[in-house]
Amino acid sequence: MDIGQSCDSTRLKSCRHALLAIVEDDLHANGRHFRTLDGIVLDTSDDMCGELIFTMFAAIAKFQRQQIVKGTREGLDAARARGRVGGRPRALTSEQITDARILLGTGQTRTAVAAKLRVSRWTLSRALDTASR
Repeated sequence: MDIGQSCDSTRLKSCRHALLAIVEDDLHANGRHFRTLDGIVLDTSDDMCGELIFTMFAAIAKFQRQQIVKGTREGLDAARARGRVGGRPRALTSEQITDARILLGTGQTRTAVAAKLRVSRWTLSRALDTASR
């Protein structure tokens, strides 16, 4: 960033990426320094103050990350409470698994039964193993 430019954000949460990019990439990685001009003495050209600033920004980034994780967990818990479970839907219904067992009992191979059900042999085997537990 050049002198006079500012990074504005309407929400603290939304400036996470910009804040990290400015601090890590633009300032620290390129040998630039940060100073406040309002009388508070924080100067990143001084090793102790620089370490303090970067530690504070890292703590803010960690806090924001924890907020994201917390929100994600709350959302997943709320979805589970409504009966929503993530992941792909099952390829075979319980009726199809029952039909597969009947067909296998008549002597047909797993490959032939899987082809009739339009799934792979691996999917059929996994469904049969899971259903028998």
